[in-house]
Amino acid sequence: MSVVTGKPTLHSALRAAERQWIRQLDDALSADGLTADHWAILAQLSAEVGITMTELATRACVAPSSATRHADHLAERGLIFRVAATDDRRRILIGLSGLGAAVVDRIRLAESKAEGELRARLGARRFNELTTALDAMGELGD
Repeated sequence: MSVVTGKPTLHSALRAAERQWIRQLDDALSADGLTADHWAILAQLSAEVGITMTELATRACVAPSSATRHADHLAERGLIFRVAATDDRRRILIGLSGLGAAVVDRIRLAESKAEGELRARLGARRFNELTTALDAMGELGD
């Protein structure tokens, strides 16, 4: 809410929506000892194909130094793996371990349930408009 206009700003509306969304996932995340940033990283990974840390940070929308710190934590817990790329052994690829894939599957179930509840509250048309608008906004920087 802007003090000057008394109306919500885009920034405050987006932050409030993000906080509300994370609260919807909090039980699932905390059950596995994860934070929203951990989830942002895990949600971008696959058990089949590894990606570079730079690509991971970009996809997860976190600073590269934060992505590295979170990846270290997730690797210590056995949720992700790091392996040298076959085409260039200096390049390290990151992917989900079997344990990490199981955790992602559990959290995705909670995320799907929360999305269904939001769709029911907003209605399908408004939900689709919301996701379309947010996708468009995210692509503006590309």
